[in-house]
Amino acid sequence: MNTRDYIDLRIEQLKLKGTDTASQALGTLLAWILIIAIALMVLTVLAFGGILLLGKALDNYALGAFIVGGALLLVLIVLWLFRKNMFRGTFIRLLSDERDVRELERAQELNAVRLMDADSSDTLGLGNLGLRALRILLRLAARR
Repeated sequence: MNTRDYIDLRIEQLKLKGTDTASQALGTLLAWILIIAIALMVLTVLAFGGILLLGKALDNYALGAFIVGGALLLVLIVLWLFRKNMFRGTFIRLLSDERDVRELERAQELNAVRLMDADSSDTLGLGNLGLRALRILLRLAARR
């Protein structure tokens, strides 16, 4: 395998990895949008039911609406205050899959072996300095 073949294979590998990551992220995003939409519908129905229940008990539906609205506002304020602690860790765990990290490390090991093979068959005339620069560039691209 010469260096040009290796570069072509590496570019193809990065494209496939990007496609896989993008499709997983899109699937996760669509699932979350669906869950949030259903949760909002349920919350709306529960809030409306609470308004009717409190309004009938207090003989004032407007007062029931203000009480339910105030309770929802209080929940919103608490969520806003603790947003970083609650959501950041969840999304980091959701978006970073341990399997992906292991696959990336394995691919880097395989690429190091391929680069050593490419050192022995330097058909492009890059020399050792050029191959070292190529290794650095490929490692930087793999980290992104």
